[in-house]
Amino acid sequence: MSKKIKKFMMLITSVAMFTGCGGGSEEEVSSEVTYNYAQEAFGDIEPLAESVSLNVGSLSSSTHGFNNYLIEKLGGFDHANLDGEVIVFSSGPIMVEAMASGDCEAGPYGLGGTLAGTIGQDIVNIGAASRDYHALQFYAPNDSPIVAAGQVTPSAPELYGTPELWKGQEIFIPVGTTLHYMLSDGLQHLGLTTDDVKLTHMEVPNINTALRAGQCEIGGLWTNYPYGSINENNTAIMKADDVGTVLVTALATSQHVIDEKPEALQKWMELYFAAVDWTYASEENLAQAIEWFMEWNEENGIPSVEEEIAAHMEYQKCYTLEENLEMFNTLSENGEYNKFMEYNVEPLKFYIEQGNYKPEDMDKFMDPTYLNSTFLNNISGK
Repeated sequence: MSKKIKKFMMLITSVAMFTGCGGGSEEEVSSEVTYNYAQEAFGDIEPLAESVSLNVGSLSSSTHGFNNYLIEKLGGFDHANLDGEVIVFSSGPIMVEAMASGDCEAGPYGLGGTLAGTIGQDIVNIGAASRDYHALQFYAPNDSPIVAAGQVTPSAPELYGTPELWKGQEIFIPVGTTLHYMLSDGLQHLGLTTDDVKLTHMEVPNINTALRAGQCEIGGLWTNYPYGSINENNTAIMKADDVGTVLVTALATSQHVIDEKPEALQKWMELYFAAVDWTYASEENLAQAIEWFMEWNEENGIPSVEEEIAAHMEYQKCYTLEENLEMFNTLSENGEYNKFMEYNVEPLKFYIEQGNYKPEDMDKFMDPTYLNSTFLNNISGK
């Protein structure tokens, strides 16, 4: 449990003692406050017979990362008798390295972590964590010729501009990321490829600054950046939702942890899905989650605005257990693998074409050794 929660509980306990309300002991009052949220969110989860430790990784500013913070905030680890420690990372590849070394034992991360983890470090994917595509958007100033040309592509109704206007444009983008992949999808609707534009590598926070300063003709944004005041002077000219890009984040771990701590892993996944259900069970819960999300960002030194976080929680929702089961049990269009694999295989094909991965890496990623649905099936069987 976080220090802030402990401090809050101690304050309530002290007030109760000084006012004499309730007539109970300090231990009774503290217990009542401690397990209020936990019982509501995790009451159907049976605690572990013996406490087991599990270091859980979380990516800062992400909905799937926040969901682990939410488990802690709601008292889930204590309720389940799981000695969980949430470790915040700034990127998926960094978490992959920590997972490979054993410093991080499980956690959710995006496509970069999923591919690098499985192909490079033998990390196993055990579930889908969250949607990871709606926030992928490219912006241009409102007075851009592309914006003035309007939305004229039937196959992507929200895509602005013509092939002639896009061709040769300089685009600020973190090269080799999901924004790069989405751009490729979008340009296909215009009959273009990424070779037809000029890509300038830049990190997303800096792209956001450049767009706001009028120093960027086209720039890619993600996470909470597309959902705020950026839309006042800039227009989203390409959106992942519109061009057909679908990406998911993964729940991942190592085979060592699967072998050594299966009960802890399954209990963490139960808590993860229960926290998702709690968040969207009522407007009050969602509002509280948004407030805590902003608190979490502040603790991690990340500025955030409520309207941006609210949109982030709406469009980048974490997957429920039921949605996981459907994804893992529905075949891809070619019938060769399930939908979870499809959402990762398609971008991997792109990265192989770009030279980021080798053709033989596809064989490694497709190896069933690195996709384990045992825990999903165990939880659903209860």
